[in-house]
Amino acid sequence: MNYEELKQYKLKFANLSEEEKMQHDEYLRDLATGKIQGPMTGYPSVDKPALAYYNFDKYKEKTPKETITRALFANNADHTEDTAIEYFGTKISYGDLFKHIVELVKTLDANGVKKGDGIIATLPGIPEAMYSLYAAGYIGATCVFMLPYLNKESMISDINKDHSRILIIMDVLYDQYKDVYDEVKEKSSLERIIVVPTLNSSKLGKIKKGKKFPDTTTYNDFIKEGKDNPAPSMCAYEKDMPAAVVYSSGTTGDIKGVLLSHDSINNSALSYLPFGFDLKRGQKFYQTIPVWTSTGLVANGTSPLFYGSILHQDPRFDPLTFSKNIGSSKSNWGIGTTELFNGLDELSRKKLFRLLLSTHVLDYTKLTNAYVGGTLSTPNDKAKLNKLFASIGSPAIVNSSYGTCENGSIVTAELNDLPHYDYSVGIPIPGATVIAIDKDEHELPYFERGELAVSTNCGMLRYYNRPDLKDVFYTDETDGVKYKHTGDIGYVRDDGFVIYEGRANDVSVVDGVQIYNFDVKKAILKDPDIFDCEVFMHDDKLCAHIVLKREIDDMEAKFFQIQRDVMNTLNDDVYVPELFKIRKSFPMAKSTKRDYKALKEEENGYIYIPKNRYARKRNCDII
Repeated sequence: MNYEELKQYKLKFANLSEEEKMQHDEYLRDLATGKIQGPMTGYPSVDKPALAYYNFDKYKEKTPKETITRALFANNADHTEDTAIEYFGTKISYGDLFKHIVELVKTLDANGVKKGDGIIATLPGIPEAMYSLYAAGYIGATCVFMLPYLNKESMISDINKDHSRILIIMDVLYDQYKDVYDEVKEKSSLERIIVVPTLNSSKLGKIKKGKKFPDTTTYNDFIKEGKDNPAPSMCAYEKDMPAAVVYSSGTTGDIKGVLLSHDSINNSALSYLPFGFDLKRGQKFYQTIPVWTSTGLVANGTSPLFYGSILHQDPRFDPLTFSKNIGSSKSNWGIGTTELFNGLDELSRKKLFRLLLSTHVLDYTKLTNAYVGGTLSTPNDKAKLNKLFASIGSPAIVNSSYGTCENGSIVTAELNDLPHYDYSVGIPIPGATVIAIDKDEHELPYFERGELAVSTNCGMLRYYNRPDLKDVFYTDETDGVKYKHTGDIGYVRDDGFVIYEGRANDVSVVDGVQIYNFDVKKAILKDPDIFDCEVFMHDDKLCAHIVLKREIDDMEAKFFQIQRDVMNTLNDDVYVPELFKIRKSFPMAKSTKRDYKALKEEENGYIYIPKNRYARKRNCDII
């Protein structure tokens, strides 16, 4: 079936009733599972063979018509004694969580915050972050999780968008960015800055007092302002009602606010169980990814709480702390970038770490779910982490996940009992469809490379305060389904698995020819001596940054071999790097993704190995 035939096929089913569409989906599901025999269309938007892997009976296509706050209260009303949050040795029950949310609601109400307003929260994964989200949801306000390193102009513009008057910020972040926020306050609608001591919700907070700042109010003093007021009525659910703003990572362009609705946040949770995620009461999630990203807020926050799980929170954000805390908290779930999980590698070489393992102070046997995402996870990355997990007693194997803040965090993921392919990021979750498209926004058939586009009921309403970016969405001309451009390159297999290859803007121009850098990277990573690699232009030459698995005596010979192997794999000398840099590791950005900006600004340590430009014509080795 070609694209024109696909259009006709879709038009045929465009006007079906809801019942008829369900019957058609069931027919496609039976085809995918082999229950009945028949031809597939060859296009993922129609076939959706990944449905074969879902527990279809558990999947609810539509949101429960509840706000995120009402869903939290209703789902956990009979379990108020269960632990909701662990924070530096303190356990906060669901009953206490409800109480803290209502306390904040009463104070926000006393300060005139109403439905449709915004409150600003510059908070990492601490209890007050979750109180702020659900208190805003209770009122019908939007909780804008503003990351602290956003530029001042964007801060001012986003704060003024909904005339936000209150900023709730953690003390160490205010201390670090005080001059920025003080200037922002002068030029925006902000009227009050509420400072949260880092250990405010921990018993340790009574021992270590937080730093006080002039012209600010501490969180506990702020809460007292609504103490004697009655709680207002909880806001009623409305379709597409804004709930929160998170921010894109900024690694591939300007940082942008992403507006999530109550529907998108609840739909994420509703998709996870039928997908196969082990979400239930008593499961423990380690939440360290900052909540100003959708992974930190939704995948590691609202979704576990929706099901009565436990959040183990720690705002310290570095690979060693991340890796150690998964063991000290005995968490069942660890979600992060490869760079975060690589902290296990450094820890495993320390004698104290082994002692803590042997005495069970650190216990990784409960870690059964480990998901890496955010950057390309190579087969080498996964093999290394799987070996590390086995060595520390964890039964987990590394699974990839794929998503963007714009699409509500997780769009696809791998599961332990499903096939694993190189550079696969798994299958789409229920409610999400992933396709590859060409430059004309036409869907491509299975195995054909293009830009990945996503349709999901977990995604953003729009970019926050950026009406100029509406073209990020497009609507399929035949069935009216709305898709979002991702800027990622990949393809969809005929069994529903999505292969992610890299960013569309990860390109170089060599001898007037535009190439994808990730094609060179993948060719280099086939070398058994190379653990990791990044490729881009430096001083008008294609450069390969390389992390080795072992010491190599004759590096010049290794560089020649790499050039030869790249030529033999890609069959064009424009892909052959001429600059090389050997390194121990790659820098990590504040977003926990790889810091490509820092890499590209490095000036020293390069080795120049010129390539033979006649190799293709002579059909001989590059030497």
